[in-house]
Formats: sequence, C-alpha cells, structure tokens
Amino acid sequence: MDIEAGLRAQLLSQINASWMTGAVHAACRLRIPEHLMPGPRSVTALAAASACHPSSLWRLLRALVSLNLCSEGDDGAFALTQAGALLLEDHPRSLRAWAMLCGSVHLTRWGELDECVRSGLSYHVRHAGEDNFIHLNGNAEGATLFNRAMIELTRSVAEDLLRAVDLGHARRVVDVGGGSGALLSAVLVAYPAATGVLFDLAHAIGSAGAEMARAGVARRCELVAGSFFDDAVPAGGDVYLLKSVLHNWDDVRCAHLLGNCHRAMPPGARLLVVERIVPDRLGQSERDRSICRSDLNMLSALSGRERREAEFQVLLAQAGLTVASVTATAGEFSVIDAIADELASEP
Repeated sequence: MDIEAGLRAQLLSQINASWMTGAVHAACRLRIPEHLMPGPRSVTALAAASACHPSSLWRLLRALVSLNLCSEGDDGAFALTQAGALLLEDHPRSLRAWAMLCGSVHLTRWGELDECVRSGLSYHVRHAGEDNFIHLNGNAEGATLFNRAMIELTRSVAEDLLRAVDLGHARRVVDVGGGSGALLSAVLVAYPAATGVLFDLAHAIGSAGAEMARAGVARRCELVAGSFFDDAVPAGGDVYLLKSVLHNWDDVRCAHLLGNCHRAMPPGARLLVVERIVPDRLGQSERDRSICRSDLNMLSALSGRERREAEFQVLLAQAGLTVASVTATAGEFSVIDAIADELASEP
C-alpha cells in the first residue's frame, strides 16, 4: 500500500468512526450487556429477552464482536467480554451513562459544529439563548443521565488525582461545582480525618446523598445547593477542588467564579484546579486527540474551551491566586495547585 492509500484508509476510518458510537449506544439502549450478564445466549433467546428482531439483533451483535464488547462461540451463542461488562450500569467502572449521552445529546450537537465555528456561539446559545446547566433542574431524566455520566468519568480522574497529589493536611475540603460528589467522596475515603462540602446546582447534588452513602462518607460531607456565579461559595475550607469546571466557560465567567472562590478562601488555602492542559504544540497522540475532542465538545456545548498552562496562569493571577505547582496525572488531566494570596483576599 502506498503512502497516500494508507492515509486515505486512515481518514476513511476516522470519517466513519461515528458508527461505533451508534452501535454502543444501541447496545446500551437495548440493555444487551445486562441480558448477557448471566452467561452466553443464543440470538433467539436474546431477541426474546430484548424484544428485538432476531436477524437485526444478530447484525448488531456481530458488530459488537468486532469492537470486543461481546464474543461469538462456535455454537453461535454470544457472551459478554470484560470490556463489554464496562457497559453494565452497576459496574464500578461503568461507562454506560457516558455511552448513552454520547450517542444521543452529543451527536446532535456535533452535527452542528460547523455553525458553532462559524458563529462562535454554542448549541445552547443558538437554540436556547444562554449557556448554563439550569435547564437540567426541570429535566429529571436528562439530569440523571448527565450526572451519572459525570460520576463515571470522574471516578478514574479521582484515582489519578489521589496518586498525584498529597492531601494529608486537608481538614475541610470544598468541592466547587462537584456534581454528584464522585471526586469528593473519593478524597474523603482516602483521608478519613477530613470533612467535605459539596457545592453545586440542585439537580447535581440531588443524587449526591446516594453517592456519599455508597462511599461511606455521608456523615462527613455537607451538601450545599447553589450557583458559583450567583451564590456565595462555602467559606472556611483549607482545600478547594475545581474539577472540569473552568473548561465549561469563557474567560469572563471563569474570572468571575474564580473570584468567588477566592473570596471564600482563607489566606493560605489551596485551590486545586483539575483540568486538561493543551500543549503548546499538538501532536497525534491519543492524549492530544482526547484534548481536542473535549475542546470542540466545549465549543459546541457551552462556549467553553480547554486551555494552555499559560492561560490558566493568567486567569488565576487575575483572581489573586498564585500557582505553586502544576502536576500531570497518569491520565489526561493535570492538577494546578494555586494558593490564596493573603493581601488579595482582604476586602
């Protein structure tokens, strides 16, 4: 194969990649992983259990075999693979909700990416007139799916954070925009002497109680409903967490919420900003592609973006926060450790 033919094959694979999202989404919608969990099943039995057209289901299952999500035996029965088990709702490392979100809401937005690039306006602004998550307060089904997806993605980030940063000194940890509490609960499990405050919109913390109870830290965590744009950030923490929050917003709103965080922080308190950092020069690595995917997702979703380290430095300095260190985790996130300046925090 000549070089151009190889490049064409690679490009064609990238163009066609959405079929995988669609196949995984369909498998989750039909609850194929749950139906296969007890053991291998024939297409006939699986079609009856999932109320599907047998030959059409067989075609989907064969596609899932090609993705290593299930296997096909010599007898024609299909079984769930270890990778496919990650689509089970109750798997501790499940990605089911994220697959459901990517195969529905996200696909709709990606289909209008050109309009976002042309106008500089997100899907939400063009269709609803504003960028925020408030619409989830009145959408129980949408909020449940979104919050479950965020829990799924945050669990692995929490593991990476705890390996990269020592929080042994922490006594009161405030997670700002912490969703349903997956990150904070992991921190409290790792540091039994610490207490926590989870601060986010009502739709997010509505499911946090169950997450905290599951982790066994409910008694050490206070849940506070509010917006970091409109309400006072809980004061008195010695460590503040801000994970995957800044990338949702433009610089003006980031400066506003960082200022609100700083006003809540006593002198010497730490703010840990957990975000992807865009390298000054992008390559073709899986990490680079993941950062670009998230950057374009933010462009389409909320007019937000991923940022370079220098851009984070400017935003934090404008809010009176001094960057003490930047630590890359084992995954695609980094931890920016910023300290509240004593003079800047005075009224």
